[in-house]
Amino acid sequence: MFVATSAIIPKAVLNLGNMKERVERLPEGILLDVDGTVTNTQKIVTPRTARVLAEIPKRNVKIGACTARHYAAILKYIIPFFSPVSLHIVAGGGQIVSEKGEVVWEKKIPHEDVVGICQKVQENGACYVFGQGETLYASNNIFQKISQHPWKIDVQLASQIEDWSTPLVSVIEINNKIRRFLSEFENVNAKEVKTSYNPPYFDITAKGVDKASTASLWARKQGIHLKNVLAIGDSTNDIELLKIAGQSAAMGQSPQEVKSIAQVTIRDTDEDGLAQYLEKLFNL
Repeated sequence: MFVATSAIIPKAVLNLGNMKERVERLPEGILLDVDGTVTNTQKIVTPRTARVLAEIPKRNVKIGACTARHYAAILKYIIPFFSPVSLHIVAGGGQIVSEKGEVVWEKKIPHEDVVGICQKVQENGACYVFGQGETLYASNNIFQKISQHPWKIDVQLASQIEDWSTPLVSVIEINNKIRRFLSEFENVNAKEVKTSYNPPYFDITAKGVDKASTASLWARKQGIHLKNVLAIGDSTNDIELLKIAGQSAAMGQSPQEVKSIAQVTIRDTDEDGLAQYLEKLFNL
């Protein structure tokens, strides 16, 4: 039987295979990382996860993506699995957007800084990607790979546009020269991201911006308190979010530094860990 979101339920231990977690209150809001959380390591949303994402809004729970991907990257494949009224944190916290891409809030990196970063990245053999609206813009050395992505992402060469201002730049195929350069670039927040299934890469946002800082804004716009938000993720760029949310869970394949921050660790994404956890939590 469903328990209303405002009700307190007794402390209990829930058994999901090898997982045990303590639950005190059903969340009023849920923020979900995308890669490795909503999707499995094959970048697929399973039917079981899709069903859970469709059912939770019926319980009067606000649910949205909280991802380092740009809106353009998740527009055609990820966004449709969420409620049409959901708000999503994208671009590593650089934007809050609606299903249709309406920007509710954003903080961009200025054009001059983006150009300087991208030029240095390409000079040192790495690749860059950034987004504007429904389009991703990429360096020549990563363009072809993105154009073949199964999510059917609209991508163009960055050289085709004049204004490069954007809420996030992702730097791929990094090396120590890139690490040194970004450690000295003080105008932005440059974070090296580690997962269990991809090589390290950098997410670069405006100074002071990350998933956690924008989660507070997201909660206020939903009319809920951050202490009543459940955050679930799997990579090091989720750590601050997991720290600040009232409830937190790490995916089973997460690096140990992520698991150590989260209140609970659930099953691996390739075992439908997200779906299993939310089914049990909401009695779906």
